[in-house]
Amino acid sequence: MALGFAFKDYVSSIVAGIVAIYERTYRPGDWVKIDEAYGEVRSVSLRALKILTPDDTVVTIPHAKLWDTNIYNDNSGARDLLCVADFYLDPRHDARLVREALYDVALTSAFIELDHPIVVIVVEKPWGTHYRLKAYPMDGRDQFLFTSDLTVRGKAALTTLGAQPVQGWLGAQSLNGDDTKGSE
Repeated sequence: MALGFAFKDYVSSIVAGIVAIYERTYRPGDWVKIDEAYGEVRSVSLRALKILTPDDTVVTIPHAKLWDTNIYNDNSGARDLLCVADFYLDPRHDARLVREALYDVALTSAFIELDHPIVVIVVEKPWGTHYRLKAYPMDGRDQFLFTSDLTVRGKAALTTLGAQPVQGWLGAQSLNGDDTKGSE
């Protein structure tokens, strides 16, 4: 009986592997998030896939996760990978100048892929103004360097403009779950 339960999970992973390979749910080179694991797909076998996380850890995930877990694929077989840098500002600033400055930060990044648009989204919240700087790096493997570059140079540009970040924990607590994430 115990052997039957063990084989049930194994067979479920193999069937899910066939589905994943046939539907191309993920393939080597894709950046995926499954449960709490995020990384680049390195291999897809019949039973499981292996991803390499940003901190250089190999994670083996059985394909059976297809049946009960959301799978987020950031590039789905394409070379392109959208990156997002978030900025949370006190509402007392010139939004037009901030938006232009953030656009210029992305435009002048050494990592930028200029074949795709640069977008700065501005959303007013009760606690302040949320800016999302969205752009594509030349290589998806540079996503963390690119997002860091946008963040560091963006903060410097905002400081030059005199724009102040949201102060205190109260503003951060008002964020919904999606607002607290950077690039995924």
